[in-house]
Amino acid sequence: MTIPETVAIVSAIVAALALAFNVLKDRRGDALSSQSVRDKLDNIADIVRDTRDDVREVNHKLDDHATRLVRCEARLEEHERRIETIESKG
Repeated sequence: MTIPETVAIVSAIVAALALAFNVLKDRRGDALSSQSVRDKLDNIADIVRDTRDDVREVNHKLDDHATRLVRCEARLEEHERRIETIESKG
């Protein structure tokens, strides 16, 4: 085997090893990227759940305030009737 043939074979082996290394590196990078995306999606899902719970709480408070407002309006109407009755007698 001559020197140029030896250099060509060694170069081919080095090129094959470099290609294999890059393929493995890309696969690892893809796996890390996929994990990062999954982590971000999990984080977004948690935020969505928290937001949904907050909206439910606000809706519950809104319903409670609406009920209290109706009671206050009913009391106000009753007081207005009493005042009108007192004024009409007076």
